[in-house]
Amino acid sequence: MSGDPTHGDHHSDRDGDHHSDHHLHLPAGAHVADRRGLTASGAVTIALVLGFVGATIDVNTGRGLRGTFAVLFVLGSALAALLVHREDIKATVAMPPLTYCVLALIGAGLGHTQAAGSFVKRQGLELVSALILGAPTLYAATGAALLVAVVRALRRSA
Repeated sequence: MSGDPTHGDHHSDRDGDHHSDHHLHLPAGAHVADRRGLTASGAVTIALVLGFVGATIDVNTGRGLRGTFAVLFVLGSALAALLVHREDIKATVAMPPLTYCVLALIGAGLGHTQAAGSFVKRQGLELVSALILGAPTLYAATGAALLVAVVRALRRSA
């Protein structure tokens, strides 16, 4: 057995001995991290989890996505860029707008909307509202990820 979880023998766990360096038991291709850091999937997961925590706090304490969401979303985007594999760093700069849309829809689903109409119409209106009102948060998260990516690139070339 090589001891490397990416090349390990799948029969090594028969005796109940789970090695600490094994990945979590996720479907094939769903690795979120390894010894070098986060994969692109792991970076998305970090950003979504932190953003989701902020969205949950905000919609349960008031209306819409506000300060807690903004701080945790920007932090999640920067952390993702900091911890991701170097070859996946470009993905973390493109990721904030996509994760923001997902989180805005989740936030709208968790919160209480004033909009009338079908579920799809209400979600669409909430998303447009979140994109307009949340543009500074979206820009800050994208800027934070870009800043971390540039600093990492400069440190690598130095």
